[in-house]
Amino acid sequence: MNGQFAEEEWKLLLDLVSREFGLVFQDSRRRHLESRLLPRLRALGLESFGAYYRYLARHPERGAELRELARIVTNNETYFFREAHHFDLLVQQVVPQLSTHSRPGLLRVLSAGCSSGDEAYSIVIALQGALVDRTGLDWQIDACDLNSARIAQAREGLYEAGSLRACDELGRSAHFSAQGDRFRLRPEHRKGTSFFEANLAVAGLDLPGAPYHVIFCRNVLIYFSEEAFHRTLSHFHRTLVAGGYLFLGHAESLIGRRNDFQPVRLCNSIVYRKQDKNP
Repeated sequence: MNGQFAEEEWKLLLDLVSREFGLVFQDSRRRHLESRLLPRLRALGLESFGAYYRYLARHPERGAELRELARIVTNNETYFFREAHHFDLLVQQVVPQLSTHSRPGLLRVLSAGCSSGDEAYSIVIALQGALVDRTGLDWQIDACDLNSARIAQAREGLYEAGSLRACDELGRSAHFSAQGDRFRLRPEHRKGTSFFEANLAVAGLDLPGAPYHVIFCRNVLIYFSEEAFHRTLSHFHRTLVAGGYLFLGHAESLIGRRNDFQPVRLCNSIVYRKQDKNP
């Protein structure tokens, strides 16, 4: 196969990934993706990325392979209490404001792009640590991800040591029980959690726990195409309560890109609050 034809077929495959999952792979990430796809080509007996594209586009088993592809293309870098200041802001600033203005009774939070559940469970531990449940406020933490294998791990609650790298020894012993060289989250920290598969970039996304008071979607949108970025933010706007909060990762910003989320500075951090699209 000549180089130009191979490049054209590779572009077709990248276009399919963007179309199906909203993800874009710039040149700097291409080699990484190639290395992760090659085992699938070998498993299917395919000789080129073009053949793999045609399999994904037309094969009767394309649905099952798209699920495998979703597992391959997702970035699963996560750990407990990543960007820990966000959890402090949630319990110290956001929850009191929501309780004062809307008295939610049941606080509904979505962890979007949750990977193996580290973020969702960190939210529960933070709420429990702040004794939020003793104020009469209960919670439901929904968490979704494209990768079915990570959702299964989140439901199991079993983690490698790297997932606990932001936890000190006291935190490890308080929240986890050791199982060999891995750590199982204690049952009490799974209170009010639910995990499900979801493709954030798909049109007409239905989030079953909506409306939400708070959405965490951190270090996800940086990998999205422009179209998928705006579609996902529109989903979030539609499913947040009036005045609800959106937490993004430190490298992500809506400033100058959307007018339906107001940047709010809380303790030297920027979070976003839902407002009308045409303020």
